[in-house]
Amino acid sequence: MKEHIPKNRQKRDGRIAGQGTKKDSVTTLLFKTNNENFAELFNRMIPDGERILPEELRDEDIKETAYLRITKEGGGTSLVQYRDVVKSIGNGRVFAILGIENQSEIDYAMPFRVLELDFVNYARQIQVIRDRHEREWKNWSGQMHLPEGITAGEYLGRFLKEDRIIRCTTLVVYWGEQPWDGPKRLSDLFQGEAEAAHTVQLDLNLLDVCRMTEEEICRYTGELRTVFGFRKYAEDQEQLGRFIADNREYFNSVSGTAVNALTELTHFPQLQEMQTAKYQTTQGGYNMRNGLEGIIQDGIRKGLQESLQKSRQEGLQEGRQEGLQEGLQEGRQEGEMKKAKEMSRSLSAMGMSAETIASAAKVSVELVQEWLS
Repeated sequence: MKEHIPKNRQKRDGRIAGQGTKKDSVTTLLFKTNNENFAELFNRMIPDGERILPEELRDEDIKETAYLRITKEGGGTSLVQYRDVVKSIGNGRVFAILGIENQSEIDYAMPFRVLELDFVNYARQIQVIRDRHEREWKNWSGQMHLPEGITAGEYLGRFLKEDRIIRCTTLVVYWGEQPWDGPKRLSDLFQGEAEAAHTVQLDLNLLDVCRMTEEEICRYTGELRTVFGFRKYAEDQEQLGRFIADNREYFNSVSGTAVNALTELTHFPQLQEMQTAKYQTTQGGYNMRNGLEGIIQDGIRKGLQESLQKSRQEGLQEGRQEGLQEGLQEGRQEGEMKKAKEMSRSLSAMGMSAETIASAAKVSVELVQEWLS
């Protein structure tokens, strides 16, 4: 969000006239209120950068304001931008402004939007440096003078040769179900020869959540594995159930912020119903594994049925190739029992009884107990 504000509207009770506000979405709160999530996202998306530690992050104002001087007489305008999340880091090793922009829909001008966000931050930093020099270079009567050792160019620009600003890095997290088909670099917006060497270049740091591979999702070791995996498989109940079963320790106590974010992103009615004392954990989160037990069982049961069908077909093919009825029978039974045994162990690890497992696997309770012994 941005506002261009003429100078004559600038001051009003310490605020910029016309200034708006920006309400945080629940996906924004995933990163704004949780430094572990924020740091891990940056460390995974920019693995070759300086490693960020959660305790080193500091919250910054999401409102960026820079005054742009238009004329020598002092005319100008203030440019205001609002980021979704912005934090800073300054630990003696690295100094940076880090921002995250959440997108549920495709913004076809996104590279320019990121450029604009970063530009306003840089403009504000330079403005702060210039204002400081103006204060330093005034004499006792308030008149500007050229200090010793300062060049004419430095004096006119109010910016010293050794002055430096802090770099900005902005990540874009896209949560949409449809693949991102918008521009991924600023040059994609140009007409004609987009890659001309003399033009400004900017590549998006873009994460398309629903296009992440499961391997990429499982590299995350915190709450983001839960959120990214659930969002990716939200439209496929079988895959969702399997993912929850395979990553059950990440669903045992999920924060209310993460559950709210997934509710907003997926519109799962079960997620809202789950936020009760029944599923609340001692850590203050919610046990999604228990709250979504029906989805998990259905997903595993469907997966088992498909695996058994595949095993039957493989056994049949093997029997035909060998010309032996024994091959058919052995292939079918071996495949069915192997899959049923694997499923039984998974369900048992989730706390399900032998009777429930036997019903899902369509085998006897005694056989399930034998597998689990």
